[in-house]
Amino acid sequence: MSETVWAVDGSFFAQRLSGIQRYSIELLAALDRIVPPGLVEIVTPQGVTTPQYANIKVVPYGTHRGGVWQQLDYPRYLKRRGAKGLATCNVIPLFGFRGIAVVHDVCYRARPDFYTDPRGRLSAAWHCLQYRRIAQRAERIITVSEFSKSEITKYYGVPASKIDVIYNAWQQMERAVPDETVFAKHPELKPGEYYFSMANLLKNKNFPWVLRAAKAKPDAVFAIAGGGSLAAEAERLGLADLPNVRYLGYVRDGTAKALMAHCRAFLFPTLYEGFGIPPLEAAACGAPQILVSDTPCMREVYGPSAAYIDLNTNPGNVDAVTPATAPTAALLPRYSWAKSAEKLLRILLQG
Repeated sequence: MSETVWAVDGSFFAQRLSGIQRYSIELLAALDRIVPPGLVEIVTPQGVTTPQYANIKVVPYGTHRGGVWQQLDYPRYLKRRGAKGLATCNVIPLFGFRGIAVVHDVCYRARPDFYTDPRGRLSAAWHCLQYRRIAQRAERIITVSEFSKSEITKYYGVPASKIDVIYNAWQQMERAVPDETVFAKHPELKPGEYYFSMANLLKNKNFPWVLRAAKAKPDAVFAIAGGGSLAAEAERLGLADLPNVRYLGYVRDGTAKALMAHCRAFLFPTLYEGFGIPPLEAAACGAPQILVSDTPCMREVYGPSAAYIDLNTNPGNVDAVTPATAPTAALLPRYSWAKSAEKLLRILLQG
């Protein structure tokens, strides 16, 4: 057994919850149930709230927050502790890091056309610097799909033998209590009759496709959850006055679970993903159908359980899809945080 101590960059506990943070939280929770005491620590900035763990020690450390903490305090702790790092959110310290990094995808490198405004170009430059540094410095890289593994190899020349795939999973939705009050607030959402999607303004999420689909199918209701300025973006696209579109704003897991369970289909017309967890969560909640883009990543993750949208020929039509040949629920046994944690533990024990 390895005598290495692994110190996880726990700064994600202070970040807004997205798929990357979800992966980190759920994977560590599952790891805590099986890891030997003393093998793994989570290092956080001072004052950050974390879950209670049985076998993983949480160590508040340093004087900074955010990116400065990641670049200064975290590597200082690694050196002081003589520990190896485990960075789960695409970012490592530029100096003083040895260990394992998780790269969820390399969208910033693969699709620079998504990041053309000044803020986007700056973010892309930072992330591409991080990808290069991880390729150079990390002893191993973990990613979330075979597709993402191939992309890391393609763009950064990392040998496939240096990259492990540890999938996302869905069991977090089991803890969510369905909030059916959303249907009283939105009586136009009839169970089994509306299409549901969770959107944002990131270009890879392809929000305009959902609006065009709604325009092409005026007899169906399209429920769209998500924060930000989705309605303003619809106005910019000339698609602001669609009477069959309902903007629900940010929704909590319980509301999302109810909406997924009763939708006609869950829509995920993504242009680029490393994994793409929302359709898996929808399947876990009982969505009878999931429609995803026909890309190598989606084919890998969802196989015969999804209907596929050919985005090259389908500008926005929920009926012009390649139908699924297996039920959505057939996906679920393939993915679990317990299985993913077992794989991570094997990697950590190798030192």
